Amino acid sequence: MKIKILKLKDWLILSLMGLMGFSSCHSTKELTAPEPEPKPTPKPREEIRLMYGVPTMDYHISGRVKDAKGKPVEGVAINMLERGLNATADTIYGDQDNIRRYLKKNEVRTDSQGRFVVNAQDLPRESVRVLVRDTDGKANGEYKNQLLEVPVDNVDRSKANGMYQGSFIKVMEIELEER
Repeated sequence: MKIKILKLKDWLILSLMGLMGFSSCHSTKELTAPEPEPKPTPKPREEIRLMYGVPTMDYHISGRVKDAKGKPVEGVAINMLERGLNATADTIYGDQDNIRRYLKKNEVRTDSQGRFVVNAQDLPRESVRVLVRDTDGKANGEYKNQLLEVPVDNVDRSKANGMYQGSFIKVMEIELEER
């Protein structure tokens, strides 16, 4: 008899706990879809920040820009494009405001003799892309833009030390095509 009473008591306790558990799961709040999170606006692209422990290399690219007749062309914009920037000779893809700022900040103009010098420090690469743009309109003739792929070879590693990988020096002759 004691066993039956204990079993009945256990059954009642379990039943009450079960009912209390189900009732506590009930909610009167209406279900609605969550609000979509706003897309973050991209931050303006700045220069690549080189940190401790990142290999670097110096790039020195110089030369002359001339037309098909061999005459030097003044005022041509030269840019060494950073890694990861998709580009053709006439278009660089991405946020146009940031690209304009980047090009303006990093461009070098040819002098009256058509000479230019680009100095940069960046991550080591297998090749460097040099963008040559005629941005002055008809002032000295109209020329097609060029995107040149310059292989990084003959790296001077005599001063390489730790994360510094040396320097790359290239002297170029660029001939522009008329539009």
